[in-house]
Amino acid sequence: MPEAVWDETSVYGDMRNYKAETGEGLWRRSLYTIWKRTAAPPSMLLFDSSGREVCTVKRSRSNTPMQALSLLNETTFVEAARKLAEQTLRQPGDADARVAWMFRKVVRRDGTSAELAVLRKGVDKRLATYAADPTLAPKLLGQGLSPLPADLDMAQLAAWTVTANTLLNLDETVTRE
Repeated sequence: MPEAVWDETSVYGDMRNYKAETGEGLWRRSLYTIWKRTAAPPSMLLFDSSGREVCTVKRSRSNTPMQALSLLNETTFVEAARKLAEQTLRQPGDADARVAWMFRKVVRRDGTSAELAVLRKGVDKRLATYAADPTLAPKLLGQGLSPLPADLDMAQLAAWTVTANTLLNLDETVTRE
């Protein structure tokens, strides 16, 4: 949540100076997000959550640049991409097998050879970038509060994090048809 998001609407109740959960509670699902009728969580509004003023039978659906920016840059999503990259790097096999595994895990179907080739080329390109400049990976991987794994190469993790972030931002991933 943005700093002081609840202060303006907390005339009644005890939401002023809201403190985010820490520890294991930090990664609970958004089902447990605090929802005020007059101030819904900003990221949920970006993704067409309904207002609480009236009953909504069917949600409207949109696909906006703000949604893509949120998925690519918001701390929650960057950290989720990093955790997916960690899982991917722990998978057996070479980079091609890992790209296929990550694609299947996120999109829930097997990737075509063309899709997997594009992703693999991206991993290789980003790995070269992060390996050439060791100051870049910590900037990306420092997002969020989960601890960094000590057993993984930071350049590899950063390259795979960007790939995971790309997959998590696909329309096919975000939108249920």
